[in-house]
Amino acid sequence: MKTIKNVLAAALVCASFIANSQTPLASGTAPAAATPEQKAAVKELLVAMNFKKMMSQTAGALAQNMPQMMEQVISASETMTVEQKAEAIKLEAKSRDGMRKSMIEVFNDPQIVQGMEDIMARFYGSNFQVDEIKAIAVFYSSPAGNKMLSIQPQIMQQSMPEMMALITPRMNVFMSKMAKDIAEQAKAQVKTGVARETN
Repeated sequence: MKTIKNVLAAALVCASFIANSQTPLASGTAPAAATPEQKAAVKELLVAMNFKKMMSQTAGALAQNMPQMMEQVISASETMTVEQKAEAIKLEAKSRDGMRKSMIEVFNDPQIVQGMEDIMARFYGSNFQVDEIKAIAVFYSSPAGNKMLSIQPQIMQQSMPEMMALITPRMNVFMSKMAKDIAEQAKAQVKTGVARETN
């Protein structure tokens, strides 16, 4: 069961990164607290973006694609036997409804939503001027902006399996190499420790 949780965590991290790839990122240290003016502008932007609805839709899209993503990650695992993979997929299927419900609850938690709003206020505030944030809000309030927001979860849902299929093989190679390097370093340290004790 521990393996299932680890695989789920890895898949969720990848999916969340892809889903939020449009969020402005600040380089270096975290930005300072947003000013009242910035918070107000970002609040207008989030309303225009239907942020709470978007969060709920994102959770639903991720939850719907999670089984396929999980099966891809499990099937590509180089640390499990065929029998273990089959059992892992069975376990995932049994816990699927619970995981889906838990994921949606996390995304809809008022504290999480408020926390994300505060984070976005800081990062938008550090990357955009207040008038720029207001201009973005105007775009999202337009027909084209509304269409983009309404279709975004659908695009993510449709593209996620292909994105995960593209990423998973590379990630497996990277993780296998990293695990091998760590194992070799650990063996070397153990040998060094034993040599010191015998001397």
